[in-house]
Amino acid sequence: MKMTIRLLAAALFFAGIAACASADITWTLSDVGFTNGNTATGFFTTNDAVTTVTGWDVVISGPGTDAAFTANEAFSAGYLPGKVGFGDSPALRFVDLFFTPDLTSLGGIVPITSGFDCNDAGGCATVNSEDPTVDGVSPEPLSLLLFGTGLVAIMGIARRKLPGRSARVS
Repeated sequence: MKMTIRLLAAALFFAGIAACASADITWTLSDVGFTNGNTATGFFTTNDAVTTVTGWDVVISGPGTDAAFTANEAFSAGYLPGKVGFGDSPALRFVDLFFTPDLTSLGGIVPITSGFDCNDAGGCATVNSEDPTVDGVSPEPLSLLLFGTGLVAIMGIARRKLPGRSARVS
């Protein structure tokens, strides 16, 4: 039984490391405003290598209604890690945001150095807010490890309390 618990503990440990190593990073848009009065709000997620957008909920809203939309596609190929784009196909409205420094798997607060909010007629507004950023949060690796360790401890306690088992005498 001790060997089973040790094997289970090792499996949980490695599963936690593997899950954390391949976890997506969530990036939240903050204070992103454009010269047409529109704002970009929401978030997007990237894979751990920051090469692909894996999910998003980005809304462009405001008085510039010809360039306002809810993103239904993301552009990451050839974009990440230095920029990201979101569009409203087939209407051809889109937003491009540029980062310096590039986004990394460590997350953190990254400044948006420039960007465009473009309508389907080809007119584009530029980022004009004072301090636009994206805030990246990657999952905490220790939480999964602690969860696995807790499960092993509970199994050990339950094993000792099972009826019909005699206590060992030293």
